[in-house]
Amino acid sequence: MSASEREQRLVFGEIAKQYDEYRPSYPDALFDTIIEFGELNDGDRALEIGAGTGKATAGFVTRGLRVHALEPSPAMAAILRAKGVETEEILFESWEPPTGGFRLVYAAQAWHWVSGEDRYERVAGALAPGGTVAFFWNKGREWTGPLGVDNDAVYARHAPEMKGGKHWELDWVSDGLAATDAFEPPVKRIITWSRTYTRDEWEQLLGTHSDHRMLPDGQRRRLHSAVGDVIDRHGGRVDVVYDVELYLSRRA
Repeated sequence: MSASEREQRLVFGEIAKQYDEYRPSYPDALFDTIIEFGELNDGDRALEIGAGTGKATAGFVTRGLRVHALEPSPAMAAILRAKGVETEEILFESWEPPTGGFRLVYAAQAWHWVSGEDRYERVAGALAPGGTVAFFWNKGREWTGPLGVDNDAVYARHAPEMKGGKHWELDWVSDGLAATDAFEPPVKRIITWSRTYTRDEWEQLLGTHSDHRMLPDGQRRRLHSAVGDVIDRHGGRVDVVYDVELYLSRRA
């Protein structure tokens, strides 16, 4: 890839403030589930991979964990540091863990961006014996009924290659953990929550999605405007149900 080409996993830094303002966080039940599973205590060390602007970080910090964040984007890392989070501007693939290990290693909406055949082994190497790994994603459910039909029509017209923004399957995460001798058999949990978006909020949120960021500017503006028009035709607000897909395991 030439220097002039953009790498999709790093485009979030282009809109770091927008990302911090409009990306959804995570429900309390998610953090409580991880804390309980890992038997984590106040003061335990946690490593976050691809922390972004800290959408998940705060949930662990407020529960007393000492989070060390890895974030390759300087713009995203600057926002993290402004929140008082200990941050390194580096990819997990290039990072060497300190001695002692972490009681928790986690990635929120980020593990699919990590490359390398040894990535699971690298996580195990960063964990203390008995430590917990947690990978999780917010997965918004597809819109249904007339709203969903109209939204799909907009994507078919303006960005047919995106197929309406369908979400990906994540069971490969369980497969990767199960195939790594260093981990106990993984556990999958689903935690459901919801929030309501105005037209502007949803358009701003779409602007933080990497597949949308990769569209040419004009195409992206037309797509977002058309999606906003759909929301206006259906009351000006949209209720989105999120299923947080959580994968847990312990270092054996």
